[in-house]
Amino acid sequence: MGAIEQTTAIEIKETRISLSEAGKGESVLFLHGNPGSRKDFSSLLDGFNAEKYRFHMPDRPGHMSSEELINDSSDPWLDTEIYAGLIDKKCGGRAVLVGYSLGCYIACKVALRYPEKVRGIVMLAPFVTPDNVSETPSSLPELARGAIVGTLLGILMPLLSQTKMQQHLERVFAPGKLTDDYLDTWLPRYTRFESLMAMMTDKNAMLRSLKEVHERLPEIKCPVQVLLGEADKVSAPERQVALLEKLPAVKFSRLPDAGHALNLSNPLDCLKALDNLFASL
Repeated sequence: MGAIEQTTAIEIKETRISLSEAGKGESVLFLHGNPGSRKDFSSLLDGFNAEKYRFHMPDRPGHMSSEELINDSSDPWLDTEIYAGLIDKKCGGRAVLVGYSLGCYIACKVALRYPEKVRGIVMLAPFVTPDNVSETPSSLPELARGAIVGTLLGILMPLLSQTKMQQHLERVFAPGKLTDDYLDTWLPRYTRFESLMAMMTDKNAMLRSLKEVHERLPEIKCPVQVLLGEADKVSAPERQVALLEKLPAVKFSRLPDAGHALNLSNPLDCLKALDNLFASL
């Protein structure tokens, strides 16, 4: 039986962040993928040591129950202030970060902007570089601010995104099978207009900060534990490894028959990666 999970909310930079917490030990802050939510990590609650760890699992800004972070200046680093605030207000000023997919890239940004707040990083199926490094940011989040265009996009995008999102989720679960229950629960949530905008905003922030983050990876001195599924169809493991090898204190572990959804398909391996990270502190 898992530890008792408590759901609460906190305001940081005038943005309401919803999060779940469990355990009473060392602080661990989780950063979900794109799309995603704090529920990305629910499977880990059944096997984790609640005496050793205190899990903090937020919905990132704009996703699910958390408010959108207003970013009029389009600063691609502004979201790191939210996570720094969470670390200060919930984690006593320092925490280990666990990133999943795009959450691993965000963890790198937090470690670069606030190195004193990050004890170490666990990366699960990291997505720290897109396949096309020449990809440019989408203009849709900016266009959506207009009353007429925003209304049209709000109607059309959820309808047009259904097939593409289902295909993405199938790749996430490969080589396993995407279940009907998961699809019925999460496809409607991930294709909400607000969720789609949050995903695009996060991807834009990644693309706008990509060159700087990649160049500065050697500055991340804290221990980093990387867990990869060799059958990952979303983020090619070798492409990610080639970049993450720049980290001074990185260790890699590989699961030969696992895909991208490691937190859902291999929760015990994810917890082992966390234990290995703490053993190196």
